[in-house]
Amino acid sequence: MSATDQCHPAAAARLRVKLAQNYAERLRGVGRCVTWRDFDALCLPRCRAVHTFALARAIDVVFVAADATVVEVRHRVSPWRVVIARSPVAVDAWEFPAGRCETSGVGAGLSVEAMLIRIGRSPDR
Repeated sequence: MSATDQCHPAAAARLRVKLAQNYAERLRGVGRCVTWRDFDALCLPRCRAVHTFALARAIDVVFVAADATVVEVRHRVSPWRVVIARSPVAVDAWEFPAGRCETSGVGAGLSVEAMLIRIGRSPDR
């Protein structure tokens, strides 16, 4: 499964996922998304590190392996931080509003599809 394919199971969960497709989108991340009105998650293919420079709020970061399995979750990453995947098999990163992964029970071992379904059913969404 390609990294881009991992960003598409969101349709099953009825989540609005933004796919960062170019350098500018990857660099900006969720920086201008203060209230998460435009989308529910950001998928960063081929990404093993995320920065939270200039963010107003914390975010959750999920690192995913090439087989579409969650390998690492970082909860409530504060603004002005850099998060690097500890797992050597991480290939993609996902960003969510802070607390969303914890309240949805997202953890290592879940498939991307299961992660998105859990987050899509989250009451705080």
